[in-house]
Amino acid sequence: MKKKEIYWLIGTFGISIIVCLILIGLDCFNSTSKTDINIHDTYFVVEKKELSLLIIKLTFFFVYLFRMFRSKFKNITANLFFMIANFFMNMSIVGLFSLIKSFARSSGVIENTANKSGILDSSSSEYIFLFVLFLFIQIFLLVSLAYSGFKTGLNYNNRKENTMHNNV
Repeated sequence: MKKKEIYWLIGTFGISIIVCLILIGLDCFNSTSKTDINIHDTYFVVEKKELSLLIIKLTFFFVYLFRMFRSKFKNITANLFFMIANFFMNMSIVGLFSLIKSFARSSGVIENTANKSGILDSSSSEYIFLFVLFLFIQIFLLVSLAYSGFKTGLNYNNRKENTMHNNV
């Protein structure tokens, strides 16, 4: 790996840490610190460490997506870092969707009201919208992963053939 790539890696990680510190606060990696997310009348308690990891994944994904497109898939190291970040983003989407699915199942047990229209269940339009949204995001991530892997493989083979022809 070239020095330039190491600088990009350290810089991206530094930027993501700075963004975490700005958005979440000084205790963003403390395992006991939590934050409340208010959605309508519901408060979700989330560990700040989990939000920090999501911010780091997003930062790496977008920085290396930009670098990959800027170099037109010629920088194999940037492509590999993008594919790794893409994989972790996919895992985050699966985790977020599982979280929403568990809220949809448990909301009928937790909330005992006469008006059931406010409950997110598997047949509600909000749940279907979230399902389709996460499905399209995941399809986009998987297609971009496959395409970047294909282009990286082509560029690697072209580079390998060019070095073989130059050596002969």
